[in-house]
Amino acid sequence: MPDHRYLQDERLIMRILAIAGGTLVLLAVFSAIFLKTYRTDVIPPEEVWAFVADQAPKSGLSPEFVYAIAWAESSLDARARSSVARGIMQITKVAWEEVSDRPYREAWDWQTNIVVAMDYLSFCRDYLLQNNAFSYPMLAACYRFGPYRVQKSGFRLAKLPKPKNAIYKKIFNGVARPVSPPVAIDRLRTPNWEYLGLRDRSGRMC
Repeated sequence: MPDHRYLQDERLIMRILAIAGGTLVLLAVFSAIFLKTYRTDVIPPEEVWAFVADQAPKSGLSPEFVYAIAWAESSLDARARSSVARGIMQITKVAWEEVSDRPYREAWDWQTNIVVAMDYLSFCRDYLLQNNAFSYPMLAACYRFGPYRVQKSGFRLAKLPKPKNAIYKKIFNGVARPVSPPVAIDRLRTPNWEYLGLRDRSGRMC
C-alpha cells in the first residue's frame, strides 16, 4: 500500500522546484532586458573630439562648445537614454525630426547623433540670430529647453531654470571652455576662435 504522506511530500517538492525554476527563468529574462536597456557605450574622448573638431566648423559651430554639450548630456555615452532623449548628445525625437528625415533609431549611432544634434544647434542658432539674441550661453539654453521656451522667457537666462549640471552652469556663465579637449589632438585641430570671431579677447564666447 503506497505511503500517502510520501506522495504528498513528493508532489510538494515538485511544485516548489517548478516554482523555483519559473522564477529563475523570469529573473534571467528581466536581467537580459535590463542589461540590454541600460548598457553603456562610452566613446573615447579622443575619438569624439577628433570627429567634433572636424565636423563642427562645417556647421559654423565651435567644436569646444559641441564637445562640452556632449559631455554635459551623456559623459560621451552613446547608449545614454532618458524618457525623452537618446544617445551621446541626448537629442529628443522632437528636436531630431525638426532637422532630420533619418529614422530616430539611428540616434544610437554616436556620429549620426552628433551630426543631427549639430544640425539642431544650427537651427537654434539661426532662430536666435533672427531674434537678435545669439550667444553661446543662449544657444545652450535653446538646446536644453527648446528655442520656443527660450523665446517665451524673453531670451533672458535669468528667467529660465538654473541648470544643475556643472558643465551647463559654466556655459550659462559664459565660460568658453568648460571641458578641455584631449591635449594631443587639441593642439593639432583647435582653431583660433578669437580670430574667427566666436570668442572675445577675455576668452568668453560671443
